[in-house]
Amino acid sequence: MNIDVEHLETLLAVVDAGSFDDASIDLGVTASAVSQRIKALENRIGAILVIRSRPVIPTEQGYRVLRYARQMALLSAEFTREISADAPLNVAIGVNADSLSTWFSPVFEQLADIENLSVEILRTDENRGLELLRSGRVSAVVTTTSQALQGCVSKKLGAMRYRAAAAPRIVERYLPRVDPEALVKTPMVVFDREDPLQYSMVARLAGQGRRPEAQVHHVPDSLRYLGAVEAGMGWGMIPELQLAEAKGLKVLHEDWFADVPLYVQRWAVDSELLSKLDGILVTAARQFGLHLIA
Repeated sequence: MNIDVEHLETLLAVVDAGSFDDASIDLGVTASAVSQRIKALENRIGAILVIRSRPVIPTEQGYRVLRYARQMALLSAEFTREISADAPLNVAIGVNADSLSTWFSPVFEQLADIENLSVEILRTDENRGLELLRSGRVSAVVTTTSQALQGCVSKKLGAMRYRAAAAPRIVERYLPRVDPEALVKTPMVVFDREDPLQYSMVARLAGQGRRPEAQVHHVPDSLRYLGAVEAGMGWGMIPELQLAEAKGLKVLHEDWFADVPLYVQRWAVDSELLSKLDGILVTAARQFGLHLIA
């Protein structure tokens, strides 16, 4: 199917800007021209691509076209860069909060060495990041899912090990005997309502169906989460990579840990930038000692 590149660029502008009016400002054309281009693209595809709300919302078919548009924009930018080394490049990556706060520093250092590259990091749960990749919002994502999405490739990074830990005041008050029944009755800190780590540990130790019987606190920021556990709000699953820097936290039991596998998935397009990104992520994960997985 022959699709007008200008129409694809307009779809990207509309979705990124959130409205036809704002897209018209970014593109330097009238809002009417933006509307006409989107309508022409929808006629060409034979489907409605965006719901005209504020912000605009891509339809299921719109997401497919959007991902294609972003891939074409990336490949076009890389081709332009072959002609002119000063040509800009853009990439968006979905990354979970714990990776950002632990092993991602060398990734930033190597990305900084790529001339004229603009990077957008979208913080996302490692279990939900694939939706960003599927929709075309990002070109690559750190995820717990090994099976590649259609049109994508997957590479193993390793596994982040989390250990059950708490401040001394929590251990003294609630866990003089470190056993599963005591843990169930100890206040707990979770990242957010989608965070399964602590609940899974309780179920594993105390039996399926068991739930915490004390307070549960929600702290949706990786560093602040660590701070809440350090302050004695409750016990939590702490990345092993953070424990060395934690202030006085006690590991509750050597066997109370969970390994969360991590993979990088990215578009399966012939992109030098995305291939380089693969290598950067894998190298950084290895340097920081993510546990190897089969």
